[in-house]
Amino acid sequence: MADILKEKKIIPDLILSSTAVRALKYAEILADKLDYGKKNIMASRDYYFADLNEIIKIIRSVSNNYNNVFFIGHNPEITYLANFLSGKDVNNIPTSGVFGLNYDINDWSELDENNGKFNLFYYPKLFLK
Repeated sequence: MADILKEKKIIPDLILSSTAVRALKYAEILADKLDYGKKNIMASRDYYFADLNEIIKIIRSVSNNYNNVFFIGHNPEITYLANFLSGKDVNNIPTSGVFGLNYDINDWSELDENNGKFNLFYYPKLFLK
């Protein structure tokens, strides 16, 4: 997934990750391959237990110094988040899946339902031959 993001020149300014072992390991892999720097990952145990409303609150509080924010979390909340923000009806974002949205907003606090423009949705099984 990191190779695809790199190929598409989608590089994070900020990575927010749950502290759960698999989530944080995935964040570290992405950070490493995308030259982000593992030490810059903002990991929080709160992300592990966050519901949809709490995740939205977290993202809305991000500094406007950041343009490309990666949120690495857990299902079913991460799928709910993608559906809520994009207006899409994704059944499931599988492990290591990436779902990307573009926004035409000036402030992260403007993040809201259906105001994201779908950009990409990739997951490992798409590339199995």
